[in-house]
Amino acid sequence: MVATAAAGAGRRIDAVSADARLVDLLDGLPAEGRGGLVHSVHDKVVNLLTPDGLLCCLSTDALDDAPRTIRLPATAWARLGWRDGDAVAFSPGELRHRGAGRADDGTTVVLAGAARWQPPAADLSAVDVARLRHAADVLAGHLVPPAGRCPFEEASAAELARRTGVLGDALRATDVDAAAAAMRALIGLGAGLTPSGDDILTGLAVVAAASGSLGATALTALLAAVMAAPALETRTTAVSAATLAEAADGRARQRVHDLVATIAAGADDPTLAAAAQHVRAIGHSSGADVLTGVRLGLVVEADLREEALLARIPTHPKETL
Repeated sequence: MVATAAAGAGRRIDAVSADARLVDLLDGLPAEGRGGLVHSVHDKVVNLLTPDGLLCCLSTDALDDAPRTIRLPATAWARLGWRDGDAVAFSPGELRHRGAGRADDGTTVVLAGAARWQPPAADLSAVDVARLRHAADVLAGHLVPPAGRCPFEEASAAELARRTGVLGDALRATDVDAAAAAMRALIGLGAGLTPSGDDILTGLAVVAAASGSLGATALTALLAAVMAAPALETRTTAVSAATLAEAADGRARQRVHDLVATIAAGADDPTLAAAAQHVRAIGHSSGADVLTGVRLGLVVEADLREEALLARIPTHPKETL
C-alpha cells in the first residue's frame, strides 16, 4: 500500500500531538539527526523504525492518541507519499522524509507545537466490588463476536477462552510465575495485526495499572512474559510486540484509558456503554478483545478485594469448632 503523494516539495506538516516519551527520545538524538526507515504503510497509519530499531508511527488525527504515536492533521494526511522501506531522518523536534531510490518528497513532520500526550491516570480505589462487577456485566454486553469471523478466528475462540480462564485463576492466586506462563500462552494467539491474545493482555494491563488496583501481579507477570525468550518480535507481529511492550507499563490507546477512567468515575450505564462501544470500534475484532481483557481485570479485581475483605473479618473461637 502506498500513501497518496501530492505535488511539490519542501512541505511542512505540524503534528497535532505526540507521545511525550517518543518526543523525549527524539530530543536525545544528535542535532544532525540519524537515519531510520518506513516499516509499513496503511490507510491511517505509517509505521516507522527509529535509528535504534524502535517501532513507532505516524497516524491521522482521526485516530486517538496512543503510545509511540505522532498524530497529523487529517487534512494533511493525503500529502504523505511515504512507502515501505523509505529512509526517514529522525532529529530533535522533527522527522524528515528522505525517500529510497526515488525522489525525496520533501515532507518534514514538525513536533514543536504538538501537544505532549501521556495516558491519564485512573483511580479505582473508590469503586466498590458491586460497581466493579456491574461494570464487568455492562462490558459483557458488548462482547458479541464480530460478524464475518474467518475460520481461524472461529477455531481459536475456544482456545482463547480456555487460556484466558487459566490466566484469571493464576491472577486470583496472585501467582506471578503461573500468570506469566499463562500470558506467554496467549501472546500471538489469534488472527490480525494485533492477535486476540495480545489485545486481551493490553486491556487487562490498563486496569491493573490503575491506582487503587490490586493488579500488581498482572503487571509483573506481563513484563516477565514480554521479556521472556525468545524475543517478543518472534512470537507475535511487530506492531503487536510494540503494543505489548507499552502495555506492560500500563500504556495503551487513549480510548482504553478513557473507559477505565469512566468506570473509576462511577459513570451511569449509558456513559459507560458509550465508552465501551468506543473501544469496541477498534479494528475488526481488536476492540472486543481489549474489552475482554478490561472485563477480566475488573472481575479479578473484584474477586481479590472480596478475598482481602474476608481475610480481615475476625473469626470467633466458636466458629472454628
